[in-house]
Amino acid sequence: MLLGVAVGILLISCVQTSKQPTKAQAKTCLDCHPEMGEKFKQGYVHKPVAENQCNSCHLPHGLIGGLFLREKEPSLCYSCHDNLRLAPDQKSAHDPAGPGKCSNCHKPHNSQNPALLKTPAPENCYSCHEQKNFEKKVVHAPLAKGCQTCHNPHKSDNIALLNQEPDAQCMSCHEVDRKSFITAHSNYPVTTGCLRCHTPHSADQPFLLRKNIHQPVKKGECSSCHQVQKNKILTRDTPNNLCLKCHTSPDPGSTGSSHKPHVDRKCTSCHAIHASDAPLLLKEAPEKICLTCHRVEDIPMAESGETDNTGAKKVKIIKSVHEPVAGGNCLDCHNGHASAQKNLLKTDKKGLCLSCHDARQYEESPGSHPPENGKACNTCHQPHKSYNPSLLVQSQKKLCFSCHRKESDEQGRFSLHRPFATGNCVGCHSLHGAKEEKYLKASRENGALCLSCHENIQQPGESIRPHEPVAKGRCEQCHAPHAADYANVIRQKPGRICLTCHEDVKSTINNAAVVHQPAVDENCISCHAAHGSPHEHILKKGQPMLCLTCHTEVARDWRKGVIHKPAMQNCMECHRAHGSDEPAMINSRPEALCVRCHESGTTDFLAAHSNIRPGADSCISCHDAHGSPDKGLLYPVGHAPFLEGTCKPCHDGRAK
Repeated sequence: MLLGVAVGILLISCVQTSKQPTKAQAKTCLDCHPEMGEKFKQGYVHKPVAENQCNSCHLPHGLIGGLFLREKEPSLCYSCHDNLRLAPDQKSAHDPAGPGKCSNCHKPHNSQNPALLKTPAPENCYSCHEQKNFEKKVVHAPLAKGCQTCHNPHKSDNIALLNQEPDAQCMSCHEVDRKSFITAHSNYPVTTGCLRCHTPHSADQPFLLRKNIHQPVKKGECSSCHQVQKNKILTRDTPNNLCLKCHTSPDPGSTGSSHKPHVDRKCTSCHAIHASDAPLLLKEAPEKICLTCHRVEDIPMAESGETDNTGAKKVKIIKSVHEPVAGGNCLDCHNGHASAQKNLLKTDKKGLCLSCHDARQYEESPGSHPPENGKACNTCHQPHKSYNPSLLVQSQKKLCFSCHRKESDEQGRFSLHRPFATGNCVGCHSLHGAKEEKYLKASRENGALCLSCHENIQQPGESIRPHEPVAKGRCEQCHAPHAADYANVIRQKPGRICLTCHEDVKSTINNAAVVHQPAVDENCISCHAAHGSPHEHILKKGQPMLCLTCHTEVARDWRKGVIHKPAMQNCMECHRAHGSDEPAMINSRPEALCVRCHESGTTDFLAAHSNIRPGADSCISCHDAHGSPDKGLLYPVGHAPFLEGTCKPCHDGRAK
C-alpha cells in the first residue's frame, strides 16, 4: 500500500494537469533542470539537445534517480548516425571509431568546436597523433586546412582513412601534366606512387621528400632501373634482380646464418625501392618490418616463471623484455642479410652482449659470476624476453640451484632465511660487479649486509644493551646465511651456541650440584634476549619480573601480605642464575646467607626470638624467604605452642 502511495505521488509531481482532467502532459527534463538547458545550448549544440529531446539518449528516471543512457556507446550514437557504422570489410577505420569510442573525440551535448569536437582541430587529432611529426621543416599545405582535407575522421574505403585512393588524392591538387611537375621529376612521366618518395604530412627534406632516398632517385638516374615507352615508365627487370646488379652480397650458403628473404633474393620484402623514412631504405622502421614475420609472441622463451590464476586458467606473465626488443631495435644485435654467427648475430654472443654491457662490470670484474663453461650470458639470460625478471631463463631459485646443489639440499631444513626460502638470491648476492666475496652485495664485516634489511637490530634504542656479537656485527656467529635446523636460522641449539662463548656458564652447568632447569635444557633465550635488552645481562625482563614468569608461587602473598625486601628487588641477591652447590641455587651456604643482613646477636633480634638464639641454618624452618601473609615472614601455618610463644611442651628447661 505504501508503495502504491509513493508511486502515485511521483506520478502527480511529474504530470501537469490541464483544465480538462482527462488530458495530462508529462514534464520535460528541462522543466526540472533548467540550468542544464543554459549550460548545453551554447556554441555547437547536438540536435537532440537543441530540440529538448533529452529522452532520445537518456532514460527518464522515476523511483530510482540517476542519469541512464538508453544504450551503450556506440550503439546509441548509431541509432542516429547509422552512416558511420563500420562495414565488416572496412578498409580502414579510425582507432576510436573501430571500437566505437565516440566520446574520445566528441562531446555529447555541446561544444565550442564544430562537429562537437572536444578541442579545436587539429589539436583534437594531436591528442593521439604525436604533434612533432606534423611540424617538421617542410609542411604539406593541406595540413593547414585541417586533417579532414585528405582524411575521413571515421572510416574509409582507402588506406590511412584517405578520402580517395592515395595517388588520386595527390592528383586532386597536383597537376601531373604541368611542365613544372614533369621537370621536378627529371622529365619522367611520373603519375603514380607519390608516397614512395614523398611523406604526406611534413618532412625535413625539400619537396616533402623522405629522409632516406635511393641514390639513383636522388641523382635523377631513373634510367638505371627504368625505361620510358609510349609515355609509360617501365622497369628493366624484376625489382629484386635490379637490386642485385648494384648490391652484391655473399653467397647465402657460405655464412653461418642467412636471412630467408636474402636467401630467396627477395630484397623488396624488407626494402623500399625509391625512398623511406626508415634507415637502410627499409619499408618501415625495424621494429615494424621485422615483426611482420617475427611476431613478438612467437619469440621462444624457456617454459618457466610465475603464473597468474584467472579462474581455471593459468596465464604466464612476461616479466622482462630486452631493451632493444622493447624499442624495436632488432638491428642492434642482428644483421639484416647474413652473418658468420648463428641467428644472424653481429658477433659472437659474448662480444655482442659486451657491446652494450660494460665489460669492466660483467667480464673483467673479479666479482662477476662466470657463465657455465663454454657458454656466455645466455647460460642465465634470455636474449629477447622472459617470464622471469632480468631476462632469466628460469626462475631465480631454479636457476641458482641448478648449479648450487649443496644449497638446494638446504631447502629441506627446519628454518629458512626468507630470501633463500623465496628464491630471492639477489637479495643478498650481486652477480655482476660484486666487490665482496661470494658475490655478496655488501660486506659481512660489522654486519653491513644483514643490516641492509635488519636495520633495527643494531640500533634498537639508546637504552638498549646490545649482545656483543650484535654490537660488533657478527651475525653469522649465531645465524646461518641460508638455512638451519633451529628457529630463526640459528646454527645450533640456542643454548649450545651460547655456551661456545660463555665458558664460565658452561662450567657451572656441568659442575654445579643444583642447575637451573632452562640451563639444563640449554634454553638460554627463555631468560635472555638474543640481540639486546635494556636490562642487565640482556635479560628479557627486569628483576624480579623475569623470575616470576615461571616461579609465580613466590609472589602469592605479595599483594596483601609482607614482601621480603631482597625478593622484591633482585632475586640474585640470594640466588645464582645458572647453578649452585647449595639448595635452591642460593649463592652462599644457608647459615651464612641470612646473617649477611640480619645480625643475630642484637637485643632486638633476641627479643623477637624470645631471647633464644636460633641456629644459623634454621631461619627457613620458620620464615618464608620471599613473602608471607603476616609480619615477620612466618609461615601461615604453625605449631600452636610455637605460635603462643611457649617452648616448654616440647623443650624441657624452656620456660617459654
